[in-house]
Amino acid sequence: MSILLNALTRIVFYGADTPHGARQRKALCESGALLVASVGQEGPSGPGSKAVYTTAREAVSSSGIIDLAVIFSPPARVLEDTKDALAANIRSILITTEYVPVHDALELKALSHAAGAVLVGPNSSGILTPGEARAGFICNSICIPGRVGVVAKSGSVTFAAMSEMKFAGLGVSTVASIGGDLVKGTDYRRLLDLFERDPETDCVLILGEVGGADEELAAAHIAKHIGKPVVAFVSGRLVKPGQNIGHAGAIVTQGRGGYEGKVRAFKEAGVSVAEQFSDIVPMLLRCPAPRTARR
Repeated sequence: MSILLNALTRIVFYGADTPHGARQRKALCESGALLVASVGQEGPSGPGSKAVYTTAREAVSSSGIIDLAVIFSPPARVLEDTKDALAANIRSILITTEYVPVHDALELKALSHAAGAVLVGPNSSGILTPGEARAGFICNSICIPGRVGVVAKSGSVTFAAMSEMKFAGLGVSTVASIGGDLVKGTDYRRLLDLFERDPETDCVLILGEVGGADEELAAAHIAKHIGKPVVAFVSGRLVKPGQNIGHAGAIVTQGRGGYEGKVRAFKEAGVSVAEQFSDIVPMLLRCPAPRTARR
């Protein structure tokens, strides 16, 4: 099994009318993903082209149930396309688009929560289940199938960690990027719950970073609800006050969101914390058998 995405996940694609979206739709199909339709204006023809509909409801009516919407639309269209997917009763949505307006992100987060949908992004690097399907930028070549679930913010840190794990023979069940923006549709907690229920995931790796409170919230959730062993790495140990490190959500203010607080929260929750990037793989190799979660 896996979470959110596998070879049988039925996908609708938004944004293929742009050159970037057309390339990503082609890559999605070449990865083994099951693309059943696109929504919007027709993009370039060729590999990865599928029937194009005006709305997701039309796609569902013609093609049947759709499990996942993948959105590569320009920022100004993301909210409209998310609403369209939710109106078609699609309950898993991936948004890779960067620079989504903050008020739009707040609205799409509220709408997805009200609908009970899992919305990954905006500004997500994607979801990958190795050997089965890819949606987004995380490619099969940097990892192998296995039993470690990975949830991350930064794409570059994810790529580096996957490569190190592959070199050590450690495989991945699913890797999902929640994105680095301040406003996210889904934080670590929802994906941790999915990994907890996945019988083919034995342990979970969290790749966090300074800024915001996602890691602290995840730590509190792990202490109460997650029985599988968790390893965490927090980027930004050497970041100086006022230093810009790129992600819109990497904001440390009034003593909150800093490296020390995140590491302390994880350790108090029983999470194994890799304080150096090179510690990640050895810690994963030492993961104990899953324990019974406290409910």
